Amino acid sequence: MKNILVLAVTILLVISTLGLAGCRGNSQESPQVVEVQRGDIIITVPADGTLDMPHEVKLRFGTPGTVKQIFVAKGQRVTEGTLLAKLDDTTQKLAIASAQYNVELAMNELVEKIHPAVMGYPKMYPDTSTVLRVEQAQEELGRAQKFLEQGKYQEAAAELRLAKHDLEASYKMFNVPEIAMSLQGYDEFLGAPVDNYPDISKAIKLLEQDLARLAEIQTLIEQGSYEDGKAKLNTAQYKLNETHQLVKSLSGRIRVSQRIGECCQQQAGQSAETSTGLMPLPYPDTSTSLAWLRQVEETLQKIQACKKEESCDALELTTLLRMAQHDVEMSQTILEDNELIFRGGLNLKALRTYNLNLQIAEGDLKRYKEELMKTEILAPFDGTVVDIGVKENDQLSSFDYSSKTAVHLVDTSTVEMDGVVDEIDIYKVKVGQKAIVIVDALPDVELKGKVTFISPFGTRETGVVEFPVTIFLEPTEIELKGGLTATADVIVEEHKNIIMVPNRAIKGSPGDYWVEVVIDEKKVSTEKRPVVLGAQNDQFSEVISGLSEGERIIVEATRSRVPTSF
Repeated sequence: MKNILVLAVTILLVISTLGLAGCRGNSQESPQVVEVQRGDIIITVPADGTLDMPHEVKLRFGTPGTVKQIFVAKGQRVTEGTLLAKLDDTTQKLAIASAQYNVELAMNELVEKIHPAVMGYPKMYPDTSTVLRVEQAQEELGRAQKFLEQGKYQEAAAELRLAKHDLEASYKMFNVPEIAMSLQGYDEFLGAPVDNYPDISKAIKLLEQDLARLAEIQTLIEQGSYEDGKAKLNTAQYKLNETHQLVKSLSGRIRVSQRIGECCQQQAGQSAETSTGLMPLPYPDTSTSLAWLRQVEETLQKIQACKKEESCDALELTTLLRMAQHDVEMSQTILEDNELIFRGGLNLKALRTYNLNLQIAEGDLKRYKEELMKTEILAPFDGTVVDIGVKENDQLSSFDYSSKTAVHLVDTSTVEMDGVVDEIDIYKVKVGQKAIVIVDALPDVELKGKVTFISPFGTRETGVVEFPVTIFLEPTEIELKGGLTATADVIVEEHKNIIMVPNRAIKGSPGDYWVEVVIDEKKVSTEKRPVVLGAQNDQFSEVISGLSEGERIIVEATRSRVPTSF
């Protein structure tokens, strides 16, 4: 009787619905019968904001001067390490030349105080600082290699430019007119030209090859071929080591002559045949070295005593061993640092003074080289030149050089969305959650992103508290623009392969939800089925219990979101 009543009521409802639909000209849709299925529910939190390009920098020169050249144009794509602009560097190069001269003076002062037997000059001697510049280039190439391995391409490019400058300086010291004129001679017996100093000619050729390799590596970096540049740099370092060995053999560096024994022992009344190769001169700092060795001996005695005692622990024994090692290192340092005193009889105070002067001069040289690099602007990352604020021959004074933008560079491939989330939803959002971003200017394009920042402080706008968030967008082939308005759906929950029904099928109130399950479609009979709901979004709700996959339910044509308490 009950089923008949339900059927009758249902028939009446259907007839009423059809009748109303006919009267209203089908202005309202009829309920639908749908099958319960499994699916995925994604719960999101909305965020509104604008697109931003965080890798943006306004590059300025590090020193006043005259703009010599601009190497890029607006809209040009550049890679990290590319030379963008350059000032006239005449003043800086003169300062380096002056600093180099001071280095040479300091070296000469040291050389003049050393016994002539320890010096072995060839007939036509190159500048005394040629090897110094090659060694500095080696250090700079080593740093460039580390920067390339770390992905710091701008720093690598800067070190390469310094190394190239040092090698050019060494090359010019060898290739001076006085030496060049003496390199080539003429053998009257053979009737042909000969090379008087083949080693110097070879050094000039090797330096030319080293400079060509560095120029090639610079080009590779500016083109973004970093792996190729890294491989070429390994070869350049190896080849520069060969150059260094040759230049060192020709340089004015202080070294012990092979003729020491012959020279000095003969002066002391001994023959070259019986000479030992050592000069009979006192060592003024022997007592200091011996004092350190005596401390080593005392420490070793303490170690022996400690090993015999049961109370001696490993920490105490390790400490004593470290003290002994330290004392040995100090004694060795004194002996190595004062080898020239032993060879030439120079007093310790004078030697340290000359060495200090040399260190100061080399420090000044390094500082002026850094000043030279301030005349150039290198790209700190891959990007697009969006503006150029200077032109050739512009004068940058000491008052405006640090504030006037020379090149405005933007990395258009790195895009973020700066948005806000309502305080009601902020605790659902976590760093690392995925997001779907829609740009208002591109409504049909879905961009993928990830939450990278959530502000701990909210801002009140028109009475509503909102929290700033940052969403990093994944790379896309679409050329995005900074400042575009966008909205994002931050995915806070994902429920996969669950039983789900449209929200329009759910009736009742929190704690008493139910759906209409079709028992017999032909007879249009249904039953009220209580259900327990789980996750819910704007369209669907998860059914934890009460329904099975494949059952059919009634779905109303229009219905607002189901009120929930979860």
